[in-house]
Amino acid sequence: MKRYIFGILLGLVGLGGAFWYKHHGPGANISSEKSAGKEPVGKATPTHKVFKPVAVTVTPVTNRRSIRLVKGVGSLYGQDEITITPKVEGRILKTFVDVGDRVKPGELLLIIDDTDYLLAVSEAQKALELELSKVGLKVLPKGPVDVNQIPMVIRAGFLEKNSQIRKDRLLRLGGTTSPEEREQADTENRVANANFRQAILDAQTTLASAELRQAQLNTAKQRLADTKVRIPAIETSSKDSKNLEYAVTQRLVTQGELLKASPSTSMSAFKLVIDNPLKLQAAVPERHLSEVRLGQLVDLEVESYRGRIFQGKVARINPAIDRTNRTFQIEVDVPNDEKLLRSGSFAKASIQTKVDENALTVPEESILSYAGVVKVFVVREGKAVEVPVEIGVRMMVGKKGQESAWVEVMGDLKVGELVVTSGQTQLHRDREVRIRTPDGAAESVPGVSR
Repeated sequence: MKRYIFGILLGLVGLGGAFWYKHHGPGANISSEKSAGKEPVGKATPTHKVFKPVAVTVTPVTNRRSIRLVKGVGSLYGQDEITITPKVEGRILKTFVDVGDRVKPGELLLIIDDTDYLLAVSEAQKALELELSKVGLKVLPKGPVDVNQIPMVIRAGFLEKNSQIRKDRLLRLGGTTSPEEREQADTENRVANANFRQAILDAQTTLASAELRQAQLNTAKQRLADTKVRIPAIETSSKDSKNLEYAVTQRLVTQGELLKASPSTSMSAFKLVIDNPLKLQAAVPERHLSEVRLGQLVDLEVESYRGRIFQGKVARINPAIDRTNRTFQIEVDVPNDEKLLRSGSFAKASIQTKVDENALTVPEESILSYAGVVKVFVVREGKAVEVPVEIGVRMMVGKKGQESAWVEVMGDLKVGELVVTSGQTQLHRDREVRIRTPDGAAESVPGVSR
């Protein structure tokens, strides 16, 4: 019985070993590959791995108007800002304008008490008349005066001529006259001649004094006129004096106030600004210096009118760079016919440095960027082709609420070519694609078997 049981156990072990050898022994792989319809691993047979076409969405490359912008920020200033300061001191009798008023050249701003200035004019007039009376004149002639026609000079001239005649007569008489008489006549002639020259000098001095008195009178009259302070007329490049208009931005005096110049006080009365056009002084990053040019259009945005664009033109460019913030200043003339903009406002400026009417643009989602390489995939003959591109201006296309972002690109692209907008992550060069329609189905692409 023991032998019988041992024989059965030995047979079972043999069967188990045979089963293991069949499935795990050297021929196991070959038999399993044959049973699966494959060739044994040891044989070198050619294989072709087939990739299914990738379903993608596409959009055609489109021509659009592209405007390249350079950004800057700054403040608005008046084309000219003027502080009105009276030329004379005195008490203010009346003011005629206030903050917010719009005024033109020649209009009256204020009047200063002119009592003292009227007295000064009268005093200067009397002093002039006194000097003129010395030379026998009532008014000071315009231009050079012939002093030989002044009475004092005429009188001295007659005396000098008379002495010369007497001297000559005594010389002709000769021996009939004494030496003392001839010497006296000669002395009298010399004195008369000196008196004549002195009369000329006195007349010239009196005339010079009269001219001084006339100047003092003119000054007194001017100071009297300056008691009426008016809007000045200035020449500007943008407005002629006829259409020139100011806005009153500050009134610094009041009626009854005494204006008196001193080191500690100011006689400034009003501040005026020419607010049409305004000028924007903006800072632009240094890297854009070569792009900004005179005459370029500038779009402006201000906080008080959000969403509205105001336009101006670059009028001046500062050639120096600010060392602290690496920017340069530009000045932009901004028309303000509607009087909506205000001097002192903060503004954002977008300078139109280049306008391309036929720029190539693609949807923003078609752009791929990796390791500094920017590219798009274009469908050509049913396959995805990588095209390196350079990115330009980003723009929003469509109506508000349904806008999409497009990007200007420069590269080996043509208008109408299809760029991939989704599914790019599964693509590589020459990968076959099929185009997904808006309803989710896939269209056949020429040259691609479905």
